[in-house]
Amino acid sequence: MTGYLKAERLKMKGSISIRLLLFIPLCFWLFAIYTSLFVTKSGNFNAYLGLIFNLWPLVFLPIGQAITCSLNISLEKKGGNYKSITSNNLSLSKTWYSKIINMLGYQLLSSIIIIVIAVGGSLFTFNEMPNVLSIIYTTFLITLAFLPLIPFNLVISQYFGTIITVITNLLGALISVTLLAPYSTFWLAPWGNMLRIPAATMGIHPNGTQIEPGSPLLDSSILGISIASSILYFILLSIVFAVVFKKKVMK
Repeated sequence: MTGYLKAERLKMKGSISIRLLLFIPLCFWLFAIYTSLFVTKSGNFNAYLGLIFNLWPLVFLPIGQAITCSLNISLEKKGGNYKSITSNNLSLSKTWYSKIINMLGYQLLSSIIIIVIAVGGSLFTFNEMPNVLSIIYTTFLITLAFLPLIPFNLVISQYFGTIITVITNLLGALISVTLLAPYSTFWLAPWGNMLRIPAATMGIHPNGTQIEPGSPLLDSSILGISIASSILYFILLSIVFAVVFKKKVMK
């Protein structure tokens, strides 16, 4: 398995997909400049962090990963569409799982950048140190909730290409922010899960506004359901889509 992981890392090394995945968090530095000019602090609510932990799971994380996964699959197709793997009797299953693990590794690095930007941008905007532990905790949970989208996006990209993959994620996010995330149905989709977590940990409504005191959205007991469902979806999708992936490649 180590050899497969090294092969995947070499394929992605220096590719535009990795530059994109790591560049996306840096876009949030622009929000620091913007908020310093136009956003004022309302009570204890940090509007800058509200932007970060609303727009990141709503748009930048799912769309960025959709494009990254699509570019990875596109690179494989241009390189022979797995012919070198199948002709040498190498394992497509191990190739599949290696793609997932590598994507996860790069996403963790991207999440660390988000933490730095959230803390640094908050200092720049409001000249105060935010709750760093809360930021780390929220970022880590959102990353866990995001896991099912890795195998999902890889398979959608393999079958339908970049445009459909991006549109699917965009629709999933838009539907989740209105119909899933604010309600008990949040756990039914990864996009809803990601948007519900900041509500429970930081008081950020799925629409990016401050949650009123006493709102059921502040209930932190939902975090267990959120993470358990995300891990379960991730395992199931990784296993089921491994079969789907192999069938598509072998055609």
